[in-house]
Amino acid sequence: MADENSKDESTIAYPSAYISEMDINPNQRLSLVLLNEFNYLPRARVVSLALGGRSKLGFIDGSHPAPGVTSPEYGGWLCKDQLVMSWLLNSMERKIAEIFSYSESSLTLWTTVKEMYGNQNNSARIFQLKKDISNIQQEGKTFVQHLGFLRSMWNELDVYRPHTTDPTVLLKRAEEDKIFQLPHES
Repeated sequence: MADENSKDESTIAYPSAYISEMDINPNQRLSLVLLNEFNYLPRARVVSLALGGRSKLGFIDGSHPAPGVTSPEYGGWLCKDQLVMSWLLNSMERKIAEIFSYSESSLTLWTTVKEMYGNQNNSARIFQLKKDISNIQQEGKTFVQHLGFLRSMWNELDVYRPHTTDPTVLLKRAEEDKIFQLPHES
């Protein structure tokens, strides 16, 4: 049994009243929206929050690396890592999960998914968000609901286009914005 005064949250012995089935169920999804080829950035944020809330973020950010295979802690680490891998795979569309199902660890899985989907050109989504923002109307919604929809789109746009002072990035964005202004069919 772990020392209850330990600073490492992954080894704290919680009374069973604090451990929910969600924390040990390998079939659990971390996000209602499954990863597909186009939603990596917003979904990565939701999954990071879900794992952080379960004290498991260290398995995908590298701050909780695997101990040596001969270490007495390895078995416990492996059990938790495989649980995190199950959650990640269950939070993907089936065709995506099949691609990554043989990953060695949750960190490898997370890194490989990020390399494949995290660096895609998101111009189409940025264009759609800007179009939706400019066309949104209150249409019977309360002001708070209307503001909520706008804030959601603004936040997503900030994920795809974080604030910067880098002149190269700003120039690229200015060129994209010119293209976005070209006439288009709905």
